[in-house]
Amino acid sequence: MQQLRKNLNIMLVGVSSADSEPVISLLRAARMSPRAVSADTLQSISSALPERTWDLILFNMAGELELKALSELLKANNKDIPLILLSPDDKPENRVNGLRNRASAVVSIQEKELLVLIIRRELFHLENRRRRRKAEYHLIEAERRCRDLLHSSSEAIGYLNKEMELVFVNPSFVNHMGYDDSKELLGKPISYITRNKEESKLNEFLQDYDRDAGGNQEIDITATRPDGSEFHASLHFSGARFERSACIQVILHTPHEDAVMESLAEQDLVTGLKNQLFLAKRLDQAVQAAVRAGHDVNLLYITLDNFNAIKAEIGVNGADAIVRDVATLLQKSINRAHILTRYNLDAFAIIFADSDSKKAVALAERICQAVAANLTEIAGAKIQTTCSIGVTPITSDSPSAQEVLRLGQQASEAVRSKNQRGNGVHLFIPEEREDDDDGLSVKKLRTAIQNNNFKLLFQPVVSLHGEHEHIYEVLLRLIDRDDNEVSPNMFLTMLDHAEVSTELDRWVISDAIQQLAEAQKKGTKNKLFINLTGRSLEDPRLLQWIADQLRDHGVSGDSLIFQFSESDASSYLKYANIFTQGLVQLHASACIKHYGSSIDSENVLRHIPAEFIKLDGSFVQELEDPEKHEAFDKLVEPLRISHKTVIAPLVEGTTVMSKLWRSGVHYIQGYYLQAPRESMDYDFFNES
Repeated sequence: MQQLRKNLNIMLVGVSSADSEPVISLLRAARMSPRAVSADTLQSISSALPERTWDLILFNMAGELELKALSELLKANNKDIPLILLSPDDKPENRVNGLRNRASAVVSIQEKELLVLIIRRELFHLENRRRRRKAEYHLIEAERRCRDLLHSSSEAIGYLNKEMELVFVNPSFVNHMGYDDSKELLGKPISYITRNKEESKLNEFLQDYDRDAGGNQEIDITATRPDGSEFHASLHFSGARFERSACIQVILHTPHEDAVMESLAEQDLVTGLKNQLFLAKRLDQAVQAAVRAGHDVNLLYITLDNFNAIKAEIGVNGADAIVRDVATLLQKSINRAHILTRYNLDAFAIIFADSDSKKAVALAERICQAVAANLTEIAGAKIQTTCSIGVTPITSDSPSAQEVLRLGQQASEAVRSKNQRGNGVHLFIPEEREDDDDGLSVKKLRTAIQNNNFKLLFQPVVSLHGEHEHIYEVLLRLIDRDDNEVSPNMFLTMLDHAEVSTELDRWVISDAIQQLAEAQKKGTKNKLFINLTGRSLEDPRLLQWIADQLRDHGVSGDSLIFQFSESDASSYLKYANIFTQGLVQLHASACIKHYGSSIDSENVLRHIPAEFIKLDGSFVQELEDPEKHEAFDKLVEPLRISHKTVIAPLVEGTTVMSKLWRSGVHYIQGYYLQAPRESMDYDFFNES
């Protein structure tokens, strides 16, 4: 049910109660909660403006006050308040005069229902403007925090302008180079950090980099410090924005830093605990140990209650102080044998290394009591918080690490569903299933792979710019006992299992290459997008196995484009980078799909040199709304600048085609072109 809008503040100027009461009643009937105040003179209006945040002004053109005077008063006070004029009739000159004096709309005073519709429209626009201003404020805050993070980062980071001169270097960069102050480097060309042949080598690289219009590239050099000492370094260049301007980011790495940086990447800087990345690895190991060896454990998912409200009241720094306090309390409350991590802003996770769920619940209850009893002192005030804890067992029946985490979150939310204030513990108890249950399981999926109970479908990926390559995406279907096709959505949760996902990925690759070879014998050279799960990215034997498959079937590597989701790329960043570079040696390509669906998009793009980028389908579907076009352009623009090949999926009609073409999208895919089919028989418009 739509909620009442609280405190809809309306200023009535020259509007009588006889005219305003029907409008107020209609607004209440429209699920609004209006509060109207009359002000009929400039002085009374001027006094009323600072008293509250006004949402609307209704102005009677037949009143004594001049519209121009009111408009000038609002402008002088820099007030963004929708001004709706009530005219005595529908004469065009009334509308012209009103709009000329910055009115939002002009409505006949007799058209009460029309007036309500216009009020709702103007309030909608007002809320959007307020949200935009709030977003701009948060952007400024985010940029400030980013700059603070740059200063405190252990990575050596610098930014270059178009002339390849350093416009910013963080303290770590300065320390690596052995300078006392950043001023000694600012304004200098990046080649200043090396000498002689190395300087020529770097300048030549920069010329090629500029000519190729950027992207992600690396060069190994010997850097020289002011005292003449030298050290080996790797410079990573990528396109970026700094101080609202396009520039080039350069990150300096030394060989011995790799292990240190990996460790830092798994650490939460606020609390000093391990972070979400570390939890994903250890949770995965716990699930595998339970499935393979029966080593059951429990997951405790801890959510701080009302954290957003507390943060809004005491600010980010105060919220960080509370989180640090809770982290310290948790470290004291649990044995070091258990794994404690900070999962996100308001949540912690513990892998409790004991199979007894009763012990896990008892620990969770002690933690709840300790957190509730803790008081954090901030600026002289003592702040108390509580937590809701979900406990879920990790057993041989656990399908995946992601599912275990989801169940833990669900159990934590169940606490607040029982008691809105939270501060409790809930144990997730899985429902028992009969042995003859038709539901999917890891065992059934493995049996289906062994019996070839899968088939491949193919959906065309078509160029918007006239290229005539025959490109398809490979889609997987499971065939059930009744010969019906089962969508991947029915078994995707199983695919996170350590071994099943890699087995299924290999089945798809093998069958796809075989079908490529058969088409090649008939004189058709096709290219295929093949989906990979995150598990396969970390399989060190997969690249060699693909090479063997290509050789055995006589298919060239440039026929394959392996795509993996942005979320998997983020979770397996190191392995995705290694895998993508390995594909280059096979002459194959990589594609990041669902791009733009997470907050980690730019980081993934910076670290993984994928040639193809497939946008998240939600952005394409939103193009029906012209107000979403600007957001779409902002998503695509850096990809175009980086010379990425951009693909738009889920194209369902002609209405978005012109927008996709103007935005620089290279390929489209969707039911508008063709539904997935068992054969690669799409007419790519190049047949005679």
